Amino acid sequence: MKILYPSMLAKYLSKEFMSSLFVVFLVFFSLVLMINLIGELIYLKDIKLENFISLAVILTFAKTTTTIIELSIFIFLFSGILFFVKIRKNNEINTILLSGVSKILPIAVPAIISFIFGMFIIFFLTPFSSATLNFYEKEKRTYSSNDNLIMMNDMGLWFMESKADGFNIIRADKIADNNFSKLKNVTIYNLDQKFNFIKRYDSDEVLINQKKWLLPKAQITQDAESLSSEDKKNETIVQNLSFSSSIDINKLKNYFTDVNTVSFWKILNTIKTLNTRGYSAEELRVKFHKYLSLPFYLFGMILVSTTFTMGPNKQYNTFMYLFFGTILGVTVYFLNDLSISLGLSNKLPLAASVWSPVFLIIFLSAINLIRINER
Repeated sequence: MKILYPSMLAKYLSKEFMSSLFVVFLVFFSLVLMINLIGELIYLKDIKLENFISLAVILTFAKTTTTIIELSIFIFLFSGILFFVKIRKNNEINTILLSGVSKILPIAVPAIISFIFGMFIIFFLTPFSSATLNFYEKEKRTYSSNDNLIMMNDMGLWFMESKADGFNIIRADKIADNNFSKLKNVTIYNLDQKFNFIKRYDSDEVLINQKKWLLPKAQITQDAESLSSEDKKNETIVQNLSFSSSIDINKLKNYFTDVNTVSFWKILNTIKTLNTRGYSAEELRVKFHKYLSLPFYLFGMILVSTTFTMGPNKQYNTFMYLFFGTILGVTVYFLNDLSISLGLSNKLPLAASVWSPVFLIIFLSAINLIRINER
């Protein structure tokens, strides 16, 4: 009889888990590709581009990596379920026990592999996914009906608003209120369609209500050549100057909170930069902790997948296991989303709102594993 050493069993279990992971990954990857491709085809078809099919394929692949990372906890959850169902139905647990190895080994091997994959995702895959998503959003803006541009650098916040008769270039030092209702030290350059200077508006602040912009005290500087012969003064002060802008403040906020465009390596610097511009960047702080917790989350998904695959004495058919897995995945998602919502509403510390579901999952799963090992 061939002796089964723990190293041999670990190698075999690793191979089986990687096989299950590959199958589940292909299923999720195919579904994501199909859904994203249909969405891009519909979007680009409405724009009526000639090469919309090839462009839709490129945009689909550019977006898919980010989506797969977002779904990674579910990929590893179903991979764990498939792996444990397979070794249980093949009665391999008894073979492992007869070899004198603990029942924890087939759980520890995929859990450790998942943790390593989590480290790989945050350190190596997120820079790639953030770059492809930036490319995706840049391309979508090219074909979008909105010609407004938004950017941030060391000189402040910059917006370029496209109008029928020209352009407005808006620069602000920082955001006074985190909800973008007030910009401080604002300069607005009014240009014609050929980018020739017409007017400049300077104000200590701009109050924003939806698309209505109010300058409480604006200094207006006009182009001297455009002044009439009677008016020799090119600088005037106007109280409560207001104008309508096509820049949607809600979209402006979304631009600064699109956390998936920032890789793990740049996220702390981005938070620091946003803070200097008056934005709290709470969503980025949540994303940073989600990145840090991902290896532990994937580790926990393997542990939680043993709840109804290794624990119960009764075996179910494959569809029942998939059903249980779906219910479990929805529960985990709801718990995680609820906890983060409490953090963003200041009812929990942000770090605790991300980490508490992870620790809860691992703790409850560990209790279940102790019961399994005692049988």
